[in-house]
Amino acid sequence: MIYNPLEEFDSKFKNLHLDNTQKYFKELVQKSGVNIEENRKTVKEHAELKENLSKIRKKYNLWRFLRVLMIITLILIPLVIIKITPKIRALRKEIEEADKKIEELFALAQRQMAPLNSLFTDCDALKIIEATIPMLSFAPCFSAEQEMNMIINYDFNDHNNGEQSTVDVLAGHYNENPFLFENKLIHRMGTEVYHGYKEIEWEETYYDSDGEEHTEIHTETLHATVTKPKPFYNTQVQLNYCAQGGPDLSFTRDATHLERKSKKEIDRYVKKGEKKLKKMTDKAIKQNKDFMSMSNSDFEVLFDALDRTNEVQFRTLFTPLAQTNMVDLIRSQSGYGDDFNFIKQKRTNRIISQHSQGRAITLLPPAYFSHSFDIIEENFVNKNADYFKAVYFDFAPIWAIPIYQERPVHSLQPIPEYSQKYSYKECECLSNKVSEEYVVHPRTKTHAILKSSFVASQNDIDEISISAYSYDIIPRVDFIPVHGGDGRWHNVPVPWDDYIPLEATNNFFIATADLA
Repeated sequence: MIYNPLEEFDSKFKNLHLDNTQKYFKELVQKSGVNIEENRKTVKEHAELKENLSKIRKKYNLWRFLRVLMIITLILIPLVIIKITPKIRALRKEIEEADKKIEELFALAQRQMAPLNSLFTDCDALKIIEATIPMLSFAPCFSAEQEMNMIINYDFNDHNNGEQSTVDVLAGHYNENPFLFENKLIHRMGTEVYHGYKEIEWEETYYDSDGEEHTEIHTETLHATVTKPKPFYNTQVQLNYCAQGGPDLSFTRDATHLERKSKKEIDRYVKKGEKKLKKMTDKAIKQNKDFMSMSNSDFEVLFDALDRTNEVQFRTLFTPLAQTNMVDLIRSQSGYGDDFNFIKQKRTNRIISQHSQGRAITLLPPAYFSHSFDIIEENFVNKNADYFKAVYFDFAPIWAIPIYQERPVHSLQPIPEYSQKYSYKECECLSNKVSEEYVVHPRTKTHAILKSSFVASQNDIDEISISAYSYDIIPRVDFIPVHGGDGRWHNVPVPWDDYIPLEATNNFFIATADLA
């Protein structure tokens, strides 16, 4: 078990993962049979040629510039013809030859590294993490069986949310507790303010001190706005971790980034929070409610899960060790500090960290590719280190709670046998990778939220139905009356976009590559 996730990352897992990464990479290199020194020689020659070509190009451009200046001075044209132009032609030929040689060397270097590049797989990073933390295991796909286990036994009820679509998934278990990394496309309806303008002009007559009549022309830009509905989309990466601890307990806590504050600022923050806790406790006692502040005010204020629904189960989860671990994570200047939201909905725990937003859920082979062995090695080591750190600190708030690391008691409800092989979320993930022309309505002009439903299964092939919800955009104009400086009302045109809901449904078949 991981008793102190923050301390153990620095003292144990960081270096252990680096050792496992280097060992794994060395095995791939040996298997590939690439000649490292030969590649280094090619890459060095390629780099030297590129550097030399850059100097030649500068010289070439300089001579061309001088030729233009000499042509402007007509008397120097003979010198241009006799001396300058041949020099420019020679440099141009030298550039062409160098370009060709550079392309040849680059192609050679690519061929030299092709055997190694071809060995990388989507699972490399996951295998290294499994070797580093053996209790952590990843699955090849998010199966229907695991999804139903999470739904039936762990209150995982996220699929029916029609405002979200799963873009990517990574499933697995930690000591038999199921988890799911998920990248979701989220839709919400909001409003947009549109602006319109109209120029107006009018004449005003006035008389000067001599009584002479004058006409003055005035102009004004009138401005109008309209507020209309508009869909907004964003992606979100989250870790769903299922555990039996606190089966009736729900709470939320949001990231505060207190690690950016000084110790004095955090201490003031805690003291201010203590006053709030006392008021809440006094109010709960008067109203005979369940809430009772813990004696560890540091933990109570910094973790700030004050909307908890079951005080007994909350205290069962957050033992003194769990409280200390959580405070260390939040206060820490290492790792990512307090950048995580923690949402517990009964037996499902969701970690939404800032450091994981926008990152790929899995490392793909192109992340390592290069024509240079040294660059490939650097890419492999560094990208795996960054990936491991991101994954580790997504789990860290979970591992901070010792009960969550315990193996689940197998008194759970049995999972019925389903003919369905692939989970709903896996189906959504796959459909999001299909070319849009086969999935969405032909008039679609926005993102689409894709939702899956099971149709039938035969011979390990699932038939699924994918419904795509999107919008057409129709330009419209509203005319808004605005009072001008001429004393009249003017209709100001305000262009805006009308988002028309669209829906399309198509059926697809899903199978593993060996069955397809």
